[in-house]
Amino acid sequence: FDSKYSRLMKKVVAVLAAVVLLSACGTKKPQGGLVNASYAGCEKIKDPNAGFKCFNNKLSGYLAEEYRYPEAARSLGIEGKIYVNFVVESDGSITNVNVVKGLDALLDAEAVRSVQALPKMIPATFDGKPVRIQYTIPINAGLK
Repeated sequence: FDSKYSRLMKKVVAVLAAVVLLSACGTKKPQGGLVNASYAGCEKIKDPNAGFKCFNNKLSGYLAEEYRYPEAARSLGIEGKIYVNFVVESDGSITNVNVVKGLDALLDAEAVRSVQALPKMIPATFDGKPVRIQYTIPINAGLK
């Protein structure tokens, strides 16, 4: 029991740290010349806070449209948050999509599918050169 609890707590801490990191990324321009990835339509926004807000709004809007709540999960009344990790590669493609904290196998699989379906993004840059960057996002799987 202790090792299961310990592993669970490590995962919870990792997810919380990732969410805090993702939330903090756009609060000010990162040091060292890092510019976060951007969603099409947000790349021309000069203010880092406004750019990150645009990125979050576009990303969450896309996922809200793309995510299809599985009927089998709906009949069981399962709902909650799924935390998904992914990488925006230096070419803007989305890779390494995986569930960090899941809810149910059906809901988790749909969350992965939805993130994999994201359109190509404008990659992050470091000192003007495209680089890969990792994000962790929550996806709300709620019954509507």
